Amino acid sequence: MKHRKFRPRDILNQDVAGICGVARMTDKFRAAHAGEIGSYKYGVDSKQDIEILSFLGISAEDFQETAVRIDNDVKLGAWILDNCEKSSKEISAFNRKLKYKWQRKMPRTNYRRRRRQLAGDDYPPFPWWISFR
Repeated sequence: MKHRKFRPRDILNQDVAGICGVARMTDKFRAAHAGEIGSYKYGVDSKQDIEILSFLGISAEDFQETAVRIDNDVKLGAWILDNCEKSSKEISAFNRKLKYKWQRKMPRTNYRRRRRQLAGDDYPPFPWWISFR
């Protein structure tokens, strides 16, 4: 049986608190706590996480402790919303900014290729027929 490598959720995922990046950051913090983070950066070593934590006004230590203690995304999202004191308008503006920034930085095809590299999967690039010419 093949051992699955750790893969956090997409940066644009809004499953936790309705805020882009929080679900991904949650996955990375939980994986780091379990010793399964691999080559992913998290917390103060990750520019993405720093930006999200700064917006939330929550320290990396507090976030990790809470993400590990509360293993339910809905309950964690409620905790985040209670502690970040951001309005839905501010969250929407942050989500738009992060989406725009991420899409400019890494178009989806590059993002998928980078995820495969980090995971060690040896899939041919899309479209696959180009690599056989």
